[in-house]
Amino acid sequence: MIKPYRLALWLAAFALLFPAAAQRPSAALPAPAFMLQAPEVGPVPAYRPPAAVRDQLPNGLKLVIVPDARFPLVTARLAVRAGSSLLTPAQAGLAQAEAELLTAGTPTLDARQIAYAADSMGGAIAAAADKDFITLRASSLAANADRMFALLADVALRPTFPAAEVALRKANLLQELRLERSEPGFLARVQFDGLLFGDNPYAITAPTEASIAAITRAGLAAYHARVFLPNNDATLVIAGDIGVGTARDLARRYFGDWRFGEPPVPQFPAPPARPGRRIFLVNRPGSAQSTILLGNLGLERNAADYFPFLVANEVLGGSFNSRLVSDVRESKGFAYDIASFNQPLLAGGVWQVETQVRTAVTAPALAAILAQLDRIRQSPVTAPELEAAKNYLAGSFARQLETQAEVADEFLMVEEFGLPRDYLARFVPRVQAVTAAAAQAAAAKHIEPNRELVVVVGDARRIAAGLARYSSAPIALYDDAGRFTGTYPSSGVRRVIQP
Repeated sequence: MIKPYRLALWLAAFALLFPAAAQRPSAALPAPAFMLQAPEVGPVPAYRPPAAVRDQLPNGLKLVIVPDARFPLVTARLAVRAGSSLLTPAQAGLAQAEAELLTAGTPTLDARQIAYAADSMGGAIAAAADKDFITLRASSLAANADRMFALLADVALRPTFPAAEVALRKANLLQELRLERSEPGFLARVQFDGLLFGDNPYAITAPTEASIAAITRAGLAAYHARVFLPNNDATLVIAGDIGVGTARDLARRYFGDWRFGEPPVPQFPAPPARPGRRIFLVNRPGSAQSTILLGNLGLERNAADYFPFLVANEVLGGSFNSRLVSDVRESKGFAYDIASFNQPLLAGGVWQVETQVRTAVTAPALAAILAQLDRIRQSPVTAPELEAAKNYLAGSFARQLETQAEVADEFLMVEEFGLPRDYLARFVPRVQAVTAAAAQAAAAKHIEPNRELVVVVGDARRIAAGLARYSSAPIALYDDAGRFTGTYPSSGVRRVIQP
């Protein structure tokens, strides 16, 4: 075997002795025929979900059993209507702490023992909260399904919220909040949601120092008693290598005695109306970049034109082949990344465009984005754009259902949002059925360039003057803690210049 250093010496010597040969370019070879034309993409087949069995326990708990024998695993999802939308601003962070502390202790196990028990079954257990639900996720080898259900029921129904674990979680929440406030994207989202939703509970995005300090063990226990009820939109999804009868028996054994009660009724006041486009600027002196987050209320999953809007958004900014990427990133070089997306919620939705740009091009970047919003509303979607968007959405959907955990998550989503039972099977056909005219009509209906809420995080001293022309009123200025500090200009109203 030739040593690497000897090979290097021989090549160097050859170059010195025969310089012409060493420098002579090799003749270019013609590309193979198959490389001269992109391969055709065939139609994406519809997803064929496993045949699920649905049931309901007498206490109101909904069951969805999804046989999946591809792997010797069992996955469970238990969700209750207990997200942050049930809270007031003074309680922000309570649902998150509730979820994370479910696995911190039960009458018979501490946090370490719970983690060890899940690991010893070849699985895991954890919980998380979003705006609408708290969801427990558990998994194990199929042979350990009985033990896994026992553990899941223990942490879901009998958490003790140990004082030491509560204190630790509060300390961590405070540190996480301080860290997140150093991120411009976080500052933009907190300000955006608060302004978009107003008194609606979806305005709550993150806790504050005061709301974290208000979290107590007694408060966590009271919230658990109030929301962890089987008739509080609770759903148990069981997917994996397990028989339907066995799964049903496990659910009855471990959750059949779960007592129902009076679940809280969430209130969703109407978000504030916006007569014109407004810009709100969070000042970060010295920032080299500006974060731009703009948008309006979005669509629920069961909206009549949800799929046409999904395709329209894909054309606009849903992926790397979108108009926003082509213009703002590729043509103008303003940003490394830019995207638009719709986030469905149980009682509404949010549609947004987000990007980060160099400070010097903040105003031109906003103008370019607004121009693309006008274009998607007014200019027809081309045939290549339509085909690419639909193929991307259809293909991405199939990739989201590759694992057992992903299958369980999608079946849970169908139940949570009250979607038709054939939603997963019909997703691809409904995407493929969208026409260019329907996509454009949905964009024209749901994207509002002249009434967008625009939040920018950046150096106000350098960017406010350029942005002011795109706001129907003086720009409202805030610090990084969300406190209002003034307006730019300090008096008068700027005329809005259409891009």
